[in-house]
Amino acid sequence: MKVFDKIKLRREIRWTAMALLLIATLSISASKYQNQHCKSLQISIEDEGKTYFLDKQDIQALLDSNSRDFILNTNYALLHTKKLERRVKNSPYVEDCQISKNLDGSLDVKVALVKPSIRILGAKESFYIDATGKKIPLSKKYTINAIILTTDSINFDFKSNIDDKKLLDLLNFIVNSDIWNTNIVQINKNKKNLKFYLQLSNTEIDFGSWENWEEKMQKMEILCKFIFPKKGWNTYQKVSLKYHQQIVCEYAKR
Repeated sequence: MKVFDKIKLRREIRWTAMALLLIATLSISASKYQNQHCKSLQISIEDEGKTYFLDKQDIQALLDSNSRDFILNTNYALLHTKKLERRVKNSPYVEDCQISKNLDGSLDVKVALVKPSIRILGAKESFYIDATGKKIPLSKKYTINAIILTTDSINFDFKSNIDDKKLLDLLNFIVNSDIWNTNIVQINKNKKNLKFYLQLSNTEIDFGSWENWEEKMQKMEILCKFIFPKKGWNTYQKVSLKYHQQIVCEYAKR
């Protein structure tokens, strides 16, 4: 046998031995994995501390199907991670959930909660929406500090209705602005007319329709950066931004 053939044979034997060792290791791990029980839960909540709709105890209760199906000490073979993920994601306060099993018997549970941005206050119903317009119910456990939108109608269609989409664009702009998110406390919507109320002023700001809202928000900036600081934050009873390239101010009664 030539030297080259001997080297080739040795390599094949070595690779075969390594493959058999790997198969044996995987078989042992699989056997150990199947015989493993859930000994502990390692629950992590994304951005924990910013929203408190659910805590780790609440997540465990969802996993346990509210005391109907306890998962601690359950055999791994009986725990289906996709089913458990769906169970957690059924909560209106959960955006996403990823679950994985570890060989040491711990179950990794990673949860992302919804991020409400605006509180909608209707005549008969109140709820939050997120940046996509998704409806989020109020929580008895936690109330976020959010801008309030009082409205004559809560029947929004942020996915299909162009008018509602534009309103959502305006609301998201306000929420994501460091200036407006802290200064605007309430928006009143009556049909297609908006009125704004500020943290530092009693003045009613008649915004008008949210058509061309970018131009009107520029006028809002002029109002709050230059006019109010110079004239006084409560000098005017009403300010209108409805008219093109105009800011109309009505003095407060003295």
